[in-house]
Amino acid sequence: MHRLESKIDKLTDAVMHLVLMEERLITPVERVGAVEMHLFTHQGSLLGLERPVDKWISRGLGAWGLAVTLFAVLALGEEVWSPH
Repeated sequence: MHRLESKIDKLTDAVMHLVLMEERLITPVERVGAVEMHLFTHQGSLLGLERPVDKWISRGLGAWGLAVTLFAVLALGEEVWSPH
């Protein structure tokens, strides 16, 4: 009977150790899941901001192109039509 009780005690210790290990493994997995959800949320926000920024950059480049073209036309026109 004593030997059986000793074996049951060892089995109980092993199961308790297994439960502790499982708890230690579950916590990081839950944290990684939470971080992934947080990252997914921010990634969606970033994509929402990226499109308007691209539009404004394109508009800015277009405005600079128009300004350079107008300056060139005015400079050329002044040179052509100015009395020498």
